[in-house]
Amino acid sequence: MSWIETISDWLKQGSDGADTLLDYPWDIETRPIDDMSERTLISASHPKIPFNVEIVVGKHFANLVINPIIPTDAQEPTERMRIYKKLLHLNTELNLMKAGLVGYDDNPVIQVDLDLESLNKQEFNNALTLLVVGAHNMITILGLTDEMEQFILNRFRAIVAAKLQEGETKDSILDFLINRGGLDRESAKTVVEMTAKELGSSQEDQARHDEDSGPGPMYG
Repeated sequence: MSWIETISDWLKQGSDGADTLLDYPWDIETRPIDDMSERTLISASHPKIPFNVEIVVGKHFANLVINPIIPTDAQEPTERMRIYKKLLHLNTELNLMKAGLVGYDDNPVIQVDLDLESLNKQEFNNALTLLVVGAHNMITILGLTDEMEQFILNRFRAIVAAKLQEGETKDSILDFLINRGGLDRESAKTVVEMTAKELGSSQEDQARHDEDSGPGPMYG
């Protein structure tokens, strides 16, 4: 069995009441990375974890990366320097992990590199746990808590909107948010009602636009 299959199986098999992160039932997508390195990307997500975890599997190493998608390139130079200085300090304070920047938007990321020569399930679980905890700490240290809260809210709203459009009932979505997403009932109800209202308004606006547009000119 290849490491791609092994890691995918570790992530997919589990239950929501598990004691360890790796034993959650993660949703995964797998695709080859479009470069000359023959690497494969496994993108793993779970409603209780606010970040997607990207696992890049190569010939000798697996890189676990969390990118909270909080750009810093638009920040004022003084603020950028403050953030980058703290990222450098993180690299001397964290065990097994490293912090850095990726992409044109200079998103802060946190990463763990694992040697496939000696990797086992326990080591992978430890790395995954450290990564998630480290990402939370990074957000706090960089003073990006407000941006992260908005990111998490938007993530839940996107999930709810997709489920509503697929025809799921509000009760079913509430159950999902509470039991799989880890939200309390009141917070879950607020997210569902707010998203349903916005979705309904959007659909009404589209319907009015279609009516106002009319059938259009006829030719011929």
